[in-house]
Amino acid sequence: MVLPSSGDNPEFYCSDTGIWTPIDQMRFEEARIYRWRTSYHEPFQFFAHGMPIPMVRTDTGWEGEWTAPFQSGLLIFTIEQAERITHETYLFPDKRKITEVDYSQMIADILTEATACFQHCGAYLKFDSKGFARKTSLAQWDYIDRSFYRLQQCFRDIQARPLRRLTTTDQWIRRENVKHVTPGLHAWSERHPGNGMSRELPVPELVWSGVREDTYSVYENRVLLRQLHELQYLLREYQAVTMDAIRSKAGYYLDRVNGWLRFSFLEQLQPHAGPVVVSQVFRKHPIYRNWFSWFQQLYQFNEYSIGFQNSIPLKDTYHLYEIWVFMQLVKILRENGSLLNTSGLFTLEQDGLVLNLSEKKESRINLVGGATLAYQRRFKPSTLDFVTYTHDMIPDIVLETVGKLYIFDPKYRVERNLPMALGEMHKYRDGIVRSTDGSRAVEEVYIITPADGKENSILFGDDYMKKYRMGVYTLKPGEWNKELALKLTDIMRESIEARQ
Repeated sequence: MVLPSSGDNPEFYCSDTGIWTPIDQMRFEEARIYRWRTSYHEPFQFFAHGMPIPMVRTDTGWEGEWTAPFQSGLLIFTIEQAERITHETYLFPDKRKITEVDYSQMIADILTEATACFQHCGAYLKFDSKGFARKTSLAQWDYIDRSFYRLQQCFRDIQARPLRRLTTTDQWIRRENVKHVTPGLHAWSERHPGNGMSRELPVPELVWSGVREDTYSVYENRVLLRQLHELQYLLREYQAVTMDAIRSKAGYYLDRVNGWLRFSFLEQLQPHAGPVVVSQVFRKHPIYRNWFSWFQQLYQFNEYSIGFQNSIPLKDTYHLYEIWVFMQLVKILRENGSLLNTSGLFTLEQDGLVLNLSEKKESRINLVGGATLAYQRRFKPSTLDFVTYTHDMIPDIVLETVGKLYIFDPKYRVERNLPMALGEMHKYRDGIVRSTDGSRAVEEVYIITPADGKENSILFGDDYMKKYRMGVYTLKPGEWNKELALKLTDIMRESIEARQ
């Protein structure tokens, strides 16, 4: 069905042309706010993708505002009047949006810099791994070190309620110790009449009967014991390496495993011999399944490569852009000789080895001269060196040098909103202070954006930055910002000179 061709047809205001445009002629872009109006006077409902669009009544009809979603694709408007009317159009990508080629370039840049950082942090890096290998490796040790706490929790839960089963064994027992009169006992007494001590005690003193008892000797517990012995062997291997950090931690984990082997429910067992199959318990029991999966991953390090284990959706490009900007700053600092230790950037999760940069989770690297570069650093009223006196603040990127803070905030947004975004940076300059005397700790604040600076060129200029100690830098895939690199180099040089 088509919309009425009269003035009842909703119109949207196009800020590019400055005119009201009918809905069937309008070009919509994602993440933009549109004003709309209609001369239709009767009450009706207006939907976009099934979500109601707010409206207010006016003298000429109805009007309102609608914010386009931040995801391009098919766009369906629905109008419910006397009848249901639908209109299909297309939501175009935002002009500022990074293309899929740029998206792939950012992924490649991040992984390239991660490879370079690997030289600084040894095995403390995320890997994509595959292939079974029953041998020691740095990747395997990283897995043990980062996920041993999960194994410890699993064993604690298993020890509290280990699997067991009721067994019955036939043996000679004394008459007074018989607890269950079974059909077998009746059949035995009928086959051996007159063997009692007297007519009053027709049952003999010793009786061949079944004894019921609980046992922990089940398949899953025997496999568990075998796996603990294998882990014990591996940890002894890691105790023999030359790296002190690995050797000391391996000793600590080995003591824990030795303590587990002394638990009573394991002492009566023999390790499982032969091939290990995945039983129904290992498939469905929540605790034993986690235990078994931990040991399955333990040997999956025959081949590994640095990278992402999970992809980042294209619609979440803003988050990827923040990570990419941070890694570009790391690259600048590495190339000018300021980088010391990058091990704080990486960790290990259950489902693979990936870069550990995420929202609201601080990651920090050490630079020369005692400086640090942090991602998602949190400032609170209770932090040590720098505090806030209103609420918690989490700038995206913070460079700290000799008691001074420099904040770089990646902003993946429309260029016309940059003045407002830069105004928001005042909260960092005024709200983060030194805990000793309450003086301002933030020296300079800068926004980093893929925008080219055509609309607000003054914010990108050197004069503006020098005068106000804030501004905007352009940084996008495939391009290099020499001014930003010089800025970081100057900050680090001043930091080193201040310490001399």
